[in-house]
Amino acid sequence: MSTMRRVYLPLHTDDLRTLSDSRSLSADSLDGFAVTDAVRAQSSGADDDEQHEYAAMQDAALCAIAEDAPVVGAVDVAESAVVDGDSDAKVTVRGPLLLKRFASFHLIDRAASAADPDEEIELSWFDATELALVMEVLEVLDQQ
Repeated sequence: MSTMRRVYLPLHTDDLRTLSDSRSLSADSLDGFAVTDAVRAQSSGADDDEQHEYAAMQDAALCAIAEDAPVVGAVDVAESAVVDGDSDAKVTVRGPLLLKRFASFHLIDRAASAADPDEEIELSWFDATELALVMEVLEVLDQQ
């Protein structure tokens, strides 16, 4: 069995529909965020994986806001399918991502703003089994 790595992906509503309908998200490559050597190096002296994961998720949330994507998905991907970027937490994921490999979905607070990158972005947590609920919440928010 291959080693898995947690990757945080900015997801658009169409991505969520695809996941719901086909139970997978296919692409030659997807941009995501994960704990990389660069992330660990930025936190010199800190050896806290939870802190590193949080930083990678926040980077994904900033990217999602910039791309007008309402959700960050946390998915476990085979290490061999993840290619680290040149810096920070940016990675590229290759191959299909199965819904059963998603751990959670994180809905971005609509009031969040990328104007201050030092400010934490509020994310509402949903278990992966609650994908339909995430889609319902987004539909209600879109009607407001």
